Amino acid sequence: MHSEPDSVIDVLGLGAVTVDFVGTVPAWPDRGVKTMLDNLTICDGGLVGTALVAVSRLGGKAAFAGKLGQSEMAKRALDALHRESVDTSFVIETKDTEPIVALILIDRTGGQRNIFWTRHNVQYPMPAEFPDQDWLKKIKVLMIDFESGQAGIETARLARRHQIPVVIDVERNEPHVAEAMRVSSHIIVSEDFAGGYTGRRRVTDMLPALRTDPEQVVIVTRGEKGCAGLSSDGQFALPAFKVNVVDTTGCGDTFHGAFALALARGQAVVPAARFASGAAALCATQLGGRAGIPTAAQLEQFLSEHEA
Repeated sequence: MHSEPDSVIDVLGLGAVTVDFVGTVPAWPDRGVKTMLDNLTICDGGLVGTALVAVSRLGGKAAFAGKLGQSEMAKRALDALHRESVDTSFVIETKDTEPIVALILIDRTGGQRNIFWTRHNVQYPMPAEFPDQDWLKKIKVLMIDFESGQAGIETARLARRHQIPVVIDVERNEPHVAEAMRVSSHIIVSEDFAGGYTGRRRVTDMLPALRTDPEQVVIVTRGEKGCAGLSSDGQFALPAFKVNVVDTTGCGDTFHGAFALALARGQAVVPAARFASGAAALCATQLGGRAGIPTAAQLEQFLSEHEA
């Protein structure tokens, strides 16, 4: 069932995989109004799951740590990772454990979307449960998301003790989120989350407010406004790449995965953020969270055509 890991893993991800039912509407309806969908597609997604697909398509070695059972949805989520050459040797088969299932409705006119989801029977492995207990010697970067909860926190603590960078993706402020961010070395969040979490209005004020120690790197993604960041070298801002936006689902996840891979390859923060921004921009040109994720060659060409 599981493939054997190579000796070196660029990015090990612990967090959400989802099965997404994605539909588009010609315009956003009023409440209580019946609206015919333009189309309905079943896609594969999840914060960490999609980020790891980005790592793999961009030429990196990605591995997923999770728990999945034998249901149709669980098998689909696992098969989707297999098809993208994501290592699943860290996946634990647990009875009745499910991926997150989501319904995503997209406004065709602007690409914005609403997401509805369930966490029913979703579980995440603690590091002591990992099938390979030599994982700390094999990975370059750990990526977690807020969905991974205490399992993500404990895994991040171990990684940081071994000087392994930890990239975190957070979408909502839940009780464990402050601690999960504290134990991460690289915090990447949207402007909406950053503003709500910090209570600050300006991005330049949000960045330092998200930190709990001066060594942390913080990046705030801003959609069509690009991204802004803060590292030990100070603050920076990058404009967004202009593309024909079809669907923004998965763009943030793709940014996280591409950034984590760039980090694993030794890139500095600003070039890594530009690399990630390009990958996220291309992701937005296709429907669904993974369809538009570029290959290494596609992203290289795109970035070369958009030299500053």
